[in-house]
Amino acid sequence: MRKILLATAAGFAAFVADGVAPAKAQAPAAAAAPQPGFSVAVTGRLRFHGALISQDGDSAGAGVNQLGRNVGGAKLSNFDFNTIARVRVDLSGRNADGIIYGGRIEFRHGPQNTGALAGITGAPPGTAQNTIASPNANADVFIRVANGFIGTPTLGQLRFGSNGVLAVPQMYVGHIMGSIGTGLLDGDFGDFVYQGQRGALANSFWYSSSSNVNRATGIGYFSPQFFGFDFGVSYAANEFGFLGGCGSSGAAIFQCDRVSTVTSNDDHRLRNIFDAMLRYRGTFGPVGVAASGGLRTAGTTSAVGTATARKNPTVGIIGAEVTYAGFTVGGIMTFGSANRGFASGAAALPKTKTVTDDNDGLFSWQIGARYTFGPFTVGAAYHELRSEGRIDVPANQKDRGFGIGGSYALGPGISLFAEYINSSVRESGRPAANDFNSLQAGVQDKFNAQVFLLGVGLGF
Repeated sequence: MRKILLATAAGFAAFVADGVAPAKAQAPAAAAAPQPGFSVAVTGRLRFHGALISQDGDSAGAGVNQLGRNVGGAKLSNFDFNTIARVRVDLSGRNADGIIYGGRIEFRHGPQNTGALAGITGAPPGTAQNTIASPNANADVFIRVANGFIGTPTLGQLRFGSNGVLAVPQMYVGHIMGSIGTGLLDGDFGDFVYQGQRGALANSFWYSSSSNVNRATGIGYFSPQFFGFDFGVSYAANEFGFLGGCGSSGAAIFQCDRVSTVTSNDDHRLRNIFDAMLRYRGTFGPVGVAASGGLRTAGTTSAVGTATARKNPTVGIIGAEVTYAGFTVGGIMTFGSANRGFASGAAALPKTKTVTDDNDGLFSWQIGARYTFGPFTVGAAYHELRSEGRIDVPANQKDRGFGIGGSYALGPGISLFAEYINSSVRESGRPAANDFNSLQAGVQDKFNAQVFLLGVGLGF
């Protein structure tokens, strides 16, 4: 499932990352020299989940809420099923001169109302999103990944496209959370939790491929491995992916990917996103070691009129893993000047300092461990994030999350998995009109959710 380069490119794939694969501490195995040729592989995955859910904001009484709107009474069940599927097409080839090339296209289904303009929250469904069919919000089929590469084993690789291109998500190490079960807090549990009343989950991993900003259209260079070290640099002109937005007939100017100045705070976008990463992977007898470090920096759109200027975000990232006899322990830390998620939108970018809130920093850490024995993999991880959150309150927003889970391989292409996830997000002093539950009286300054998930995964 994770092999983006097939047999014809095996020698080159050893030092190129794909998704969370860089987190593996083992050094890549030696491979035979690739032979000229071209190949295509189609792989897919289907997951079926059942979950018990306990969360804040699962009921609303009839009446008038604090926003002055009439609301009908409703209550959520504490149990549900869902299904997640994806199909990948991987291309790889090598010509007689030793140049290796290829790419990946990945199709997924699901509610794709957000990010229709490649990361613009709230854009209308189907707009510039390569939607194949959309009879309703839960039946969209969309392209999530479209990238290519060209290079040689000795000179390195040039990657280009949308998603799977930026250096940070391709090379980070230490995100144990994402390699247990469906990914624990970075996995499938969030689809079961209702957040429509502004509830929030402790699943903001800006460096992960699940982050909207990492789906940007960009270009990156990834070096070969020298004495265990390799590095990568990448650049994206803005946070948009695929077609951008300028080509959409009737689109507002702020929906264009080339927007550089805005008049509304809601329309701010990241621009000139730059990643630089250095990684080491090696083995010392039976012990595998991996470590990485780097940074991401970006500019923001200029502000005129009533819009408030943004500070350019810069965040560092370091992580490490050690593997021995099936055990892997590791951690990852991020720090710098940015807000939660390193993402765009109202209250989601670093702000200019104000009288009420002069902390515009971001700090997160995670520690975790997993153990693989035979067909079983089990593990646990804990994550914390402190960010500025809303700028009109003095307190920081704090995310805390814990997950434990495991999987069992029944045979080739079929696995069972189980997870327990506990998520807590809090920011004291939020105004009632912008708290974590707009349909409940009083100020709700925290949002808690717990999910116990069982599932089966099929792959081909």
